[in-house]
Amino acid sequence: MAQYGPKWPLKKGNEDLYEMYTEIKDQINFYIKNLLLTSKGENLSDPDYGVGLRSFLFEQNIESVRGAIQSEIQQQFAVYLSYVDIEDIMINASSADIDSNSLSVKISYRLPGQSVPDIFELESETSPTIGFY
Repeated sequence: MAQYGPKWPLKKGNEDLYEMYTEIKDQINFYIKNLLLTSKGENLSDPDYGVGLRSFLFEQNIESVRGAIQSEIQQQFAVYLSYVDIEDIMINASSADIDSNSLSVKISYRLPGQSVPDIFELESETSPTIGFY
């Protein structure tokens, strides 16, 4: 069975030191989530890394802001996840979502040699203590 990177949060594994991702989709989804939620400057070794979705939570619910989010996602994918082909990015922020300071992102992507696209979805929670996590 193929093994990829360690699962987060780190847990002691039965067959290896840590539990590992056994599906490439799970590993890629972890990379995408990490890229979306990391703010620029948060990663000390690469201050340009990250989309920083949290910085958009309190912006106006207008098309230009959603376009800016899509553009930032595309730029970050081109640099840090260049092996992932984005088919579609959907930013959903209804009036109710904006009133509760929440946002959802849905990315349809394809890996090389993959005939069916995968879907990554990220929704912020309305609980004030949980956020995107």
